[in-house]
Amino acid sequence: MKNLPPTILITFCLLLTSCAATKNLKKAEANKETIRVWFEEGWNKGQNEKLIPRVFHPEWSDGNPIRPESEGLEGMYELVKFYKEAFPDAKFRITHLFADTDYAAVRYEVEATHAGEAFGLKPTGRKFTSTGIVMYDMKEGKIYRSWQELDLMGIINQLKD
Repeated sequence: MKNLPPTILITFCLLLTSCAATKNLKKAEANKETIRVWFEEGWNKGQNEKLIPRVFHPEWSDGNPIRPESEGLEGMYELVKFYKEAFPDAKFRITHLFADTDYAAVRYEVEATHAGEAFGLKPTGRKFTSTGIVMYDMKEGKIYRSWQELDLMGIINQLKD
């Protein structure tokens, strides 16, 4: 390496840096795609159950669970069942989606009808709209841990008499 001209060394260093950046960008884009698929194919097209093993890590956990038993793939199946029974026609629109190599975040808008018991309320048949933000810890290209913040009081106020 001592005898190589400086331009070759600089080119070699730039190549290594460029390869690492490209790899990181691809990983970030793959993380975004995982989240996009979960919302658009899973929720909006009713493919949640089919997608759970593809999208969620087997050791998934909910960082701020609405339902404390929500852990692992079985926990996600139960969580999906709960939401589908409570809000069977829920439709999501992603407004913001960000990711890097280890994390992803999404902001969404949702519209749904309250058709099953949820949040301590019997079914009302009322429609509601809301927004939420979810942050994800990604591991091996899958959702390993998630933290959701939603306007639960806003939803409850729309559903109350």
